[in-house]
Amino acid sequence: MTTLPNAFSGRDHDANPPAPPTADAIDEADLVHYIFIGDQKLPLPAGVDAARWGLERVRVQNPRIRAFLGCIRLLGDVMESNYAILHCSPERLIEIWRKVRKVTSLIREDIAPLLERPSCIPRLEEARASADTSLVMLSRTVLSQVERLPRELPADRLLEVRKLLCVSIGQLHAFLQDTFSQLMASDPRSQHDADYFLSKRFPQDIEEAEWLHATVGRLHRYLYDDMTPRRDEQLRPLIESLALRRRLPEGTAWVHGEIFLNHLLSELTPKLKEILALRGIRFHEMEILDRYACDLPVRCEQVLHLYRLFGDLQVRFGEVQGIEQAQRLQSEQDLGACHIAFSHYMEQHLLEVDRMLNDLMAFVPIWLRGIEKRRALLLHRSGRDQDSRTRVDGEVGLDDLFA
Repeated sequence: MTTLPNAFSGRDHDANPPAPPTADAIDEADLVHYIFIGDQKLPLPAGVDAARWGLERVRVQNPRIRAFLGCIRLLGDVMESNYAILHCSPERLIEIWRKVRKVTSLIREDIAPLLERPSCIPRLEEARASADTSLVMLSRTVLSQVERLPRELPADRLLEVRKLLCVSIGQLHAFLQDTFSQLMASDPRSQHDADYFLSKRFPQDIEEAEWLHATVGRLHRYLYDDMTPRRDEQLRPLIESLALRRRLPEGTAWVHGEIFLNHLLSELTPKLKEILALRGIRFHEMEILDRYACDLPVRCEQVLHLYRLFGDLQVRFGEVQGIEQAQRLQSEQDLGACHIAFSHYMEQHLLEVDRMLNDLMAFVPIWLRGIEKRRALLLHRSGRDQDSRTRVDGEVGLDDLFA
């Protein structure tokens, strides 16, 4: 009879076969982590986890890209031909010089420290090291030459500045554009749409999304900080009075309501129409906002018109009032019926105004979060997480990031 091999004999030393490798035994360098861009799942290089890249993205890469975009845009305002620089007016020359000095300061103070920070992404680290080397060479030539001249140009050195600008603007633009393209091409997010991130449209989309986000953010603050107290103090007491008394309000009650309705017409409606005119707003968002921008003022105008119409009727009832008791009673009954009818219609319109404001206040925060998730805002939104600087109402664009 043939004896079975030890592997199948069931002896004690074979009773406990080696256990499969556990997750802890797997080399961390072999793990592949993923990030999500919209609904796209993109892999990170082996050994780089999403938390580590997320920290670098927030603290280094996003501020770095914003700094490059701001400098490129600032320099783009003074990209003139050499002939134009040599023959422009002194006023235009001073404007060009100040912007070039501003760009050199931003490169020294913002871009240089950010390029010194290493990256956990191998391709991005190569691009960063190359950009840092280019910056060292730029610093020894263009930056040093520009910084040697005073910020306020003396009249006897204008020709020297013109010649320097002819050389330095092109070199600054080449450094910013080429380095930015390398950094963006090496960013893991560029796997989603590399051509888009490297195109001229990308900075434009960033600015349009910034402006839309800032404007909708101001609308959000206005609705909650200004409109909510006004509704509680002026609109809702008027609605309750109409529902209980079935008579049109008089005196202070109507004055407060009229102020609120006029405020919607003069303040809220223009804000909504301003946003409708912005580029970057999506079609379905425009449809929703357009409904509020059109329906709210119509409802307000109808309430104001009803109150004015009732005032005219009240005057007419007073004019046709006869001397006899029966005529006076009939006139009072008719006036009471008008109170009931007009108060009912006004209540319905005001309830609809209140409902639309509720809907608008629910829609705007959702809309704001949707704007933040868009591709053009991916590179800016996290900067606000670490940047404690607050924005001032007014024009908001990339320039505000470098004020």
